[in-house]
Amino acid sequence: MKRKSIAKAPKKRTVMAVPRKRVLTPEQIAAEVREQLAPAIAPLGVVANTHEFLGRIERMAAMLAVWGPKINLTAHPRDPDEIVFHVFDSIIPVSIAASAKILRMARTHRMLDVGSGAGFPGLVIAAAINASVTLVEARRKRATFLNEAAVEMGLKNVRVECMRAESLELHEEYDLITSRAVGDPGALFEIAGRGLRRDGGVIMLYVSADQKFDEATEAAAHKAGLFDGVRSVYDLRHGRDVFHRAVATWTRR
Repeated sequence: MKRKSIAKAPKKRTVMAVPRKRVLTPEQIAAEVREQLAPAIAPLGVVANTHEFLGRIERMAAMLAVWGPKINLTAHPRDPDEIVFHVFDSIIPVSIAASAKILRMARTHRMLDVGSGAGFPGLVIAAAINASVTLVEARRKRATFLNEAAVEMGLKNVRVECMRAESLELHEEYDLITSRAVGDPGALFEIAGRGLRRDGGVIMLYVSADQKFDEATEAAAHKAGLFDGVRSVYDLRHGRDVFHRAVATWTRR
């Protein structure tokens, strides 16, 4: 006698729901940025007024959260960790240069930031120090953002020029010229040679740790009247990752 086989029902699978990433409002993003920055800003030693600086950066973070997705300011403009990373990456090189006596904060009255983009480092430094800051940005939408952000942050010390840096007419001497995400520094050296004051003006380039400056780079710097090249490496955390960053400075003689 044949026995009937009884088909067994397949076991039920337990499907775990993937937790959705919390969607934050611009105000919540700004508040998280302030909370992360607050304990670490004062020890850097270059921020004139910590409370005022945090308020300004909080307003900048809210602006980035609104404008960023529309005009591609940063990769993740609604991620508080990313904004905090960029703020620290803007201000730590200033702290390094000041600690090494390369940059004398008491003598830094005029600053020029070339290729200001989303305001890193230009807006951040303008929020930190008592100096007149000129931001140069060739892309009109980003220049508009910089103007709007400066107003929202209460920065009366900021002027935005929407043009290519090479076309900028330099009518005054600057104490500090900065530029982040540098390709070929040759054009920046030429600007620094024309724009920095001769008795100790500093050009500060924000670069990755693996970017090298060879003899030809030093020769171009010397030709522009820039000497005492110093390259400093620092580590910066972004979430679980640690990035190796560097700042390179030359002084006008």
